[in-house]
Amino acid sequence: MAEVLTLPTQQRKIVQWIMKRSPEGVTLAQAAAQIDQEEQATLALLDELIDQGFVQQILADGEVNYRINLAAKRGIQQQNLQQTLAPGSPLAIIFNPSGDIPVKAGANFEIYVTVTNKGAQSALIDVFIDELSYQLIEWCKAPHQRLALGPNSISEVLFEFEVPLEAIPQTYNYLIVVDAPSHYPEDTPIRHNARIQVMPAIETVVRVSDPTFTVLPPTSSRSPAQIPPGGILQVNVNVHNRSDRVDRFRLSCLDLEASWFTVRYPEGMDLVGLVTPNIGLDLNPGEKGEIILLINPPIGAYASLYYPSIRLHCANDPDLVLLDVVYLEILPFYLLNVELLTVVGRVRRLHGVYEVKLTNSGNTVREVVCIPVTADEDKICTYEVSPPVLRLLPGERTNSRVTVTPTRWWRRPILGAGRLLNFRIEIEDKQQLPLPNTTFTGTLIWEPRPWWQFLLVLLTVLGTVAAIAFLIWWLWRSPASPRISNFNSDDSLYQQANGDFIRLNWQIRNPRQLQSLTLTSSSANGSAAVQPRVYNFNGRVPDELQQFCQIATLLTCSNVPTDAYKAGDYVFELKAFAKNRPEAAADVIKTTTITIAPVPPPQILDFSSAQPIYQEAPAKKKATIKSISPDTIRLNWRISDLGKIKELRVIGRSPDGVVNSELQTYNLNQGVPKELAAFCSQDPDKLNCRNVPTNNRGAGDYIFELQLFAKTAADKPTASQKTDVIKVQPLPSQIVEFKIDGKNPLPKYSILINQLKPIKSINLSWKVEGSSNLKVELLPAPGNVTQTGTIAYPISDQPSSETITLQVTSATGEKISRAVTIETVLPPTPAETPGLTVPPNANGVKPTNDLPAIPPTLGQAGSPAGGGANSPNGSPPNGSPTNASPPTDSPAATPSPNSPALSEPGTLSPLELPPGFD
Repeated sequence: MAEVLTLPTQQRKIVQWIMKRSPEGVTLAQAAAQIDQEEQATLALLDELIDQGFVQQILADGEVNYRINLAAKRGIQQQNLQQTLAPGSPLAIIFNPSGDIPVKAGANFEIYVTVTNKGAQSALIDVFIDELSYQLIEWCKAPHQRLALGPNSISEVLFEFEVPLEAIPQTYNYLIVVDAPSHYPEDTPIRHNARIQVMPAIETVVRVSDPTFTVLPPTSSRSPAQIPPGGILQVNVNVHNRSDRVDRFRLSCLDLEASWFTVRYPEGMDLVGLVTPNIGLDLNPGEKGEIILLINPPIGAYASLYYPSIRLHCANDPDLVLLDVVYLEILPFYLLNVELLTVVGRVRRLHGVYEVKLTNSGNTVREVVCIPVTADEDKICTYEVSPPVLRLLPGERTNSRVTVTPTRWWRRPILGAGRLLNFRIEIEDKQQLPLPNTTFTGTLIWEPRPWWQFLLVLLTVLGTVAAIAFLIWWLWRSPASPRISNFNSDDSLYQQANGDFIRLNWQIRNPRQLQSLTLTSSSANGSAAVQPRVYNFNGRVPDELQQFCQIATLLTCSNVPTDAYKAGDYVFELKAFAKNRPEAAADVIKTTTITIAPVPPPQILDFSSAQPIYQEAPAKKKATIKSISPDTIRLNWRISDLGKIKELRVIGRSPDGVVNSELQTYNLNQGVPKELAAFCSQDPDKLNCRNVPTNNRGAGDYIFELQLFAKTAADKPTASQKTDVIKVQPLPSQIVEFKIDGKNPLPKYSILINQLKPIKSINLSWKVEGSSNLKVELLPAPGNVTQTGTIAYPISDQPSSETITLQVTSATGEKISRAVTIETVLPPTPAETPGLTVPPNANGVKPTNDLPAIPPTLGQAGSPAGGGANSPNGSPPNGSPTNASPPTDSPAATPSPNSPALSEPGTLSPLELPPGFD
């Protein structure tokens, strides 16, 4: 504690202020505001205090706080194991060692952390050294470790440290954090603060030539040297130079401020008659000498145990470290000055205020309790002390405020100089340390009442007179008229379907003066809704209200029935007529709007298709009179209130709104019609229909709408509902047959021109399977044809080439085609093919069965042809060549030797033959 007083002014203010706020600590901003400095300058002061061991850093709510650490300066070692499991906490932590750890530079040490999971769930637990302890993180092999513990399991974490040889001998603070944010966020993190004292690396081998020294008087931690406050301790250091060289020795004290000690070396005689101070002890080989160390703590040094280290420096061997420890104790002295000051000593309606000023002039920390006690026989005052307990550091001053409040107002004096209320303040030391004075007396003057309070007596008299006048008026007043205090209905909404009618409640004050009640009603537009009713009392409740009303101080009528049972909005009005004035209503009140809801209309509970996608059926599977086609869309629906339905209508449209399924109407006046009997079942007042067929036609997209017509509103549908888009997918298109003269042609079909018997046409036949709305075209002519058919296709009698394409387009736009190229060629002359004769058949066309078949290529089989115009009169198609020369029988018409030879029907020219392989 004495070291605090030796600190510089700014640092001493910070330490004393933080000691008052322990253990919660302070932030950097708070410390800067306290000493009126910038945060950067305050941070530098706090870092110096941390290095000296006065202050330590803690992490609270993610923010760095600073807390006092004087226990470490006093040498208190916290050796008790830390068990952090409070009642209800799921984790128990044991640190070993739990207190401060002394270690030499260059040595190794270990810290064990035992974690027990006493919770009901498994948990991931992080055990790590806080980042503020950066020096220990560099020395630790694994500063961050993780555990996975099941319920009621235990595990241990080992932190291994290697202290480098060049580590600076001092105290290092460290913080170990145990955190389980994912499983125990409310009970973690758990923090453990401790210190590591790094000692100098002292060589264990002592050389014969090394100097030695002894300290007198000898001290230890059990028997320290005692210094009274302001006293001086003389320590004699005897040095022995055992080397063979002249050496100079110097003494230093590392742990004390320079003002706390003085080192005196023997004075030298360099010149005759001149004494000069020496800066060291010079010793010849084998010689001994003495250095005097005077320890003189300041008068305000804290009473405590100190253990400073002293070091002997050798000039010949600067690296030689010679250390020893001096244990000393500054004896305490106790001096506490107490003074009671009056702040507010005369009161009327408020309270008196007094201050107890305390000054700690000793060298120990004092904890004092202020206890106010009344000194009068009548305890008519209450006392409040803020704060009740005061903690004073040596040399500190503080105040405690005492508030005295009179409580019994009737004991206040009426006349005179006032009443004296005596009390005393008793001072107690929590540590039972001596006090110079323990009792201080005080007096509070309670002033008398002011003169104007005598007016209360006058007001009391006037109030009594007014009360008598009011009583006379009450006895002779006219009887009060009946008043309607409440008029309403238990429910503002009734249902016509339940057969409800409106019931009313009312309460009337002064029922004995009631002559009659008139109940009327009106609709929302102001017209009369029901017939008005009049109830005559004549001193008793009428017969029609006997079972609904009770009369006492109030006339209370509940659930009085009315004639309102039809659907609509009603507002009722109740008029009360008094006996003394039966011609005018004494009170009138109306209800809010009361509604009778009409019978709810029938509703479509569900309306959907049996399946979202259908496949179009082939023509041979289409519906007959007694069967339903597989591609017929079937609908399901469920409707409530069957007895209220007159008619059902079902219609189908495309997504564009075009009707593609004719309207179907079902009359339900006589119950379920016969066309729905096979598909519908009747639950209590509900109609469930499944798989009801529709009138859809072919493939496409359909949206069906079900419209419901009630018997009460036949002109427009009561409810309607639509299905989602239902798809009827078309059949896949397929060209089953495409023949010429009853035979399947090759991609290229050649015809020899016979001038004697020309061929005018060939027979084309085809057969296409697929959807009923397929578009089949024969291109270039005649264009659109049926799915199955045969036509005579004219050919040219001139050499030409023409491609005929059978093209099929589905409803979705998908196209398939098959094409054949027909060539008409002249037969070769005998001069060009000597010795080769080709006998024609009856039509002049050579049979194709004797020719080798060439597989069609992909381009020939699927090449589309351009569309042609329809030719119903059998004229040649537009695709036939128009620039062919007319035939002639002259030999001059023979082809040139360089022209390619014409191929025969069913064969390919040599240029078109596929390559052969030997």
